[in-house]
Amino acid sequence: MKLYNILKPDMIKNDCLNTNIEAVLKEIIQYLKEKKMITNDKQILNKLLEREKLGSTSIGNHAAVPHTKIKGLKEPILFIAILKKGIQYHDKDKELVHLVILILSPNDTPIIHLQILAAAASLIKKSNTLIEELVSNTNSEELINIIKKYEIKDE
Repeated sequence: MKLYNILKPDMIKNDCLNTNIEAVLKEIIQYLKEKKMITNDKQILNKLLEREKLGSTSIGNHAAVPHTKIKGLKEPILFIAILKKGIQYHDKDKELVHLVILILSPNDTPIIHLQILAAAASLIKKSNTLIEELVSNTNSEELINIIKKYEIKDE
């Protein structure tokens, strides 16, 4: 599975200005609610924050992949937030997070959820320059092209 195949330009926020993970997640979830992609915004936020309490979804290379499964969701939602200034994602993190890849999946599709998670982790681990390229761009279409470039790099 490749992220660039499922990522849509309107599912990228390339100028997120919030300064902590809870505020970033609230902003994304509010956007998804306004787009009528979700209805249970408070439940989703609580599930994501509970997941963070189990262990940070910050995975290095200045990126984090918050994720959860949602009952009643029809299809997976992939949302990317670019934080140009970066945030201290978790107390124990040594580096600022500039890329947040949010994954929401239907409860009944655990394999797809894991495939999307694996694709996100693989993308993030491929290069230290990925984040620099994403942060320096403002066009959503171009951001998808950058992700595609890195995803097909080693095929």
